[in-house]
Amino acid sequence: MGFPDLNAALIGYLTPLRAPVPVVSRVPDPRPDRLVQVRRVGGQAEPPVRDAARVDVHCWDPDDAAAMNLALAVRAEVWALSGTSLLGVPCYRVSEFLGPRLDDDPVTGSPRVWATYSLLVRANNAIEPAP
Repeated sequence: MGFPDLNAALIGYLTPLRAPVPVVSRVPDPRPDRLVQVRRVGGQAEPPVRDAARVDVHCWDPDDAAAMNLALAVRAEVWALSGTSLLGVPCYRVSEFLGPRLDDDPVTGSPRVWATYSLLVRANNAIEPAP
């Protein structure tokens, strides 16, 4: 089908912007004190050539204020994608499904901020609707 791997594209885009904070899809064990996790959690194809991806972003830092600051920096970087090809594919629009909010890590109780974004991107090829 021609859908871009939005997880890989977002990680590739955010990694140099957030360095030295790791940007990953899966949380490593042990988890570093500072971390950004990007995971596609849904969305839908919009034929003929668009993909509306919903993406969760989790940001960990040692305290609430630092975790929120990290999340707000990532938020600005995600919003900056609208109308660009910085992901390697055209990103037509960015919207926020759920804005950054404190949501402590359920395993460790560490400060974590969670946000969900929707990115409307161009598919690599025309999308064939399912029969």
